[in-house]
Amino acid sequence: MKFIYSLLFACISCVAFSQKTICPDVAGAVDHPLISKYKNSCIVAYDESKFNHVIFPASKIEYKKGSWKADKEITEEGKVTSIIYGIENTERATVLEVQRNYEQALKNGGFEIVYSAFGKKDIAGNSKIGRTYKIFANQEVLDNYQYTKTKSYFRFAFSSTAKNINADDAFFVARRKRDGRTYTFALLIHKNASSWEGLTDNIFIQAIIVEREDMETDQVSAASIDEKIKNEGKEVFHNILFDFGSDTLTQESYAIIETLSDYLKANPSQDYYIVGHTDNVGSLPTNQTLSEKRAKAVLNALTSKYNVPISQISAHGVGQLSPLSINTTEEGRALNRRVEIVLK
Repeated sequence: MKFIYSLLFACISCVAFSQKTICPDVAGAVDHPLISKYKNSCIVAYDESKFNHVIFPASKIEYKKGSWKADKEITEEGKVTSIIYGIENTERATVLEVQRNYEQALKNGGFEIVYSAFGKKDIAGNSKIGRTYKIFANQEVLDNYQYTKTKSYFRFAFSSTAKNINADDAFFVARRKRDGRTYTFALLIHKNASSWEGLTDNIFIQAIIVEREDMETDQVSAASIDEKIKNEGKEVFHNILFDFGSDTLTQESYAIIETLSDYLKANPSQDYYIVGHTDNVGSLPTNQTLSEKRAKAVLNALTSKYNVPISQISAHGVGQLSPLSINTTEEGRALNRRVEIVLK
């Protein structure tokens, strides 16, 4: 059953204002079923991809070890909808007011707020969020939106101004899992204080929604692994996942690894390779190193968490050298990022 929630906001008295600059919605834009417009707002830019990879900051972005980065991140893949709303702010709403309204509406829709920050300093110190996480507020990214109003105009919706007021920005991330789907929802809210007509003192909201269809973990069992090993000499796991560019396992991966451990302990006389694979993004040496680290992460989980004997398994990485599909599409690259167990 598909749950659709409409986000409703309290009405305030209306003040006459010309809607020539922001409203109506840009042609081709479609409202996402999980979010409705804030009062007096319209869609000024819209983009959608059937499958993409997104990283959300889930803590303050700080300068450490020579680069800006959040200590906590959320990595998601799936259908990505990107929407920029412009609020014609005749009623003088504050950024905090908009943030709290959206957060409450999402909570009412079954979402959990996993990270929330108000003010430039709490979001990113002295760094703009778009410098590190380019999907947010980066002008080059916004220029590539499929449907947008005049690019030379609204591409500056999230630009900083000389005023540099702390209360001009807010950011939060929310998630919901239901009926086999995970929705990750991030909102960047910015009050534009530039002198450009249509931007001045209006509030802009960039919403990024990632919809992922969850893996059916009950389709993987010790028996199904045994059957694949007997017939093909290996089993392929697409649902053992890692944070982007790292060997950190996602929480969802441990259920699959536990099932794998059940199979290994049921076959103690056989030895196996744990083999990591990547797509072709990046150099071959980097990908080989990363794939080996990921294989070792699985091995470490099997031995330390689920007590599989270290003598039964060894970890190896082959990078991009053994693809299952082409690397020219997101779908193909997703298939190529995998972990395999191979009978020695």
